[in-house]
Amino acid sequence: MLESPNILKQENLMEDSVALTSTLEDYLETIARLIAAKGRARVGDIAGRLSVHKSTVTTALQGLAQRKLVNYSPYEKATLTPLGRQVADQIVRRHEIVSRFLTQVLAISKDRAEENACRIEHAIDRQVLDQLLRFIEFVEGCPRGGSKWIRGFTYFCEHGCSDRKCDRCIELCLDEFRRDACEKEEQEGEKAAMSAITLDQLKPGERARIVRVGGGGPVNRRIVDMGVVKGTPVEVIKVAPLGDPIEVKLKGYNLSLRRDEAAAITVKRD
Repeated sequence: MLESPNILKQENLMEDSVALTSTLEDYLETIARLIAAKGRARVGDIAGRLSVHKSTVTTALQGLAQRKLVNYSPYEKATLTPLGRQVADQIVRRHEIVSRFLTQVLAISKDRAEENACRIEHAIDRQVLDQLLRFIEFVEGCPRGGSKWIRGFTYFCEHGCSDRKCDRCIELCLDEFRRDACEKEEQEGEKAAMSAITLDQLKPGERARIVRVGGGGPVNRRIVDMGVVKGTPVEVIKVAPLGDPIEVKLKGYNLSLRRDEAAAITVKRD
């Protein structure tokens, strides 16, 4: 997961204190990636990654060593200093933000995104970089965005769009929204049903809330006539030795219910 813009700004101040050309930034990034992948960064490996001569790598390493970013001695592998690690991490992160924006938002192929990120990362304005990160987070988190929205943009790039297709897209989005809402309601209903019990299962002193009043009989009809709705609190006052009758307090009134009447009332414990 990428860091927040505020952390990026703090690291930008740190990186600004170390003057680096785009070429030296590439070397530092390459060293960091080689260490992460192989545990070491040898001159030959660096030269291979950047397609340059070993003598060119040696000159670059000497420049980075002078800036106290790498530890380097001739014929030895290069390692990063603590400051070099911080600066390298920031360069790598900058590359990842740009590459991620190109692939995940603009739907550009990974290879092409990597090639362009290598060029853009050296010139991009810090404020723009922060905004790119914010936009990626917005697209991923916004219910109107997400992967389907990105796929829609990819389709638009490949096939274009028309008003008719846009209308159809809106219909599909609405259908999906309704379907998700129904599924959520069903899941909540199932969850509530699993946690619900009947009034006759409560013990004296226990409190609950009415979920549903079922059954018939004058007592049950009286409860309905009292305006009892879902969520109305009920408390069991006492239960006869054999479990029948059951005395409850409901809306300020004490009622005596037969066990079968209480069994027809679904409640949920508080």
